[in-house]
Amino acid sequence: MAKKSKPSSAICESSPRERLTDRKRASIVQAAVEAFQKYGYFAASMNGIAEAASVSKRTLYNHFDSKEALFDAIIEELEFRIEQLPACEFNESRDIVEQLAELAHSEIDFCTSEEVQAFARAGLSRVLGEPDVGQQVDPRHLMRRVTTWMKKAQASGCLLEADPEFAAMQFIGLLRTFAFWPTIVHGEPTPSRRKRNQIVERTVEMFLSRYGVR
Repeated sequence: MAKKSKPSSAICESSPRERLTDRKRASIVQAAVEAFQKYGYFAASMNGIAEAASVSKRTLYNHFDSKEALFDAIIEELEFRIEQLPACEFNESRDIVEQLAELAHSEIDFCTSEEVQAFARAGLSRVLGEPDVGQQVDPRHLMRRVTTWMKKAQASGCLLEADPEFAAMQFIGLLRTFAFWPTIVHGEPTPSRRKRNQIVERTVEMFLSRYGVR
């Protein structure tokens, strides 16, 4: 992947000129997301992205020298949004079922948001055509928050000792199977609140049947 730059959604103290530059960069990334979704990564053109972002080709190439760089920026933006998720600290004095449900709901709310769904579709349009590219995206980063929670729950004796990273992957995988992939792959609407509650309830139940302390 190309050298990382500041995500377009990062907020910092800057001069008016820098803020204008950041806005142009953000509009380019958004235009790339839309183009990759609509045409696919390989069919989308830099000229079309520049036009959609209302910037000159020179401005576009000043920020991103290729579609590969734009793809990297989309992944960076997704990772940045994950880092901005509120902390979900394990509390051994609280009910484990209640805490797992809260963790599950926050993950579903995140992965079903319009912005994240758009980033995912844009990224997949390349990964499906170039599987090796997917190996550059570290899945552990995407589930670090849940893995940390699992480690603390295990250390407190509230969950069975196991590979916390693998447990986190199973937990998130159960949620995404019903709340994320049907929308991304099959174009189904995002699950209703009632459906989300059902997904969370069944996921927590299944997860604790394996990792719960009896």
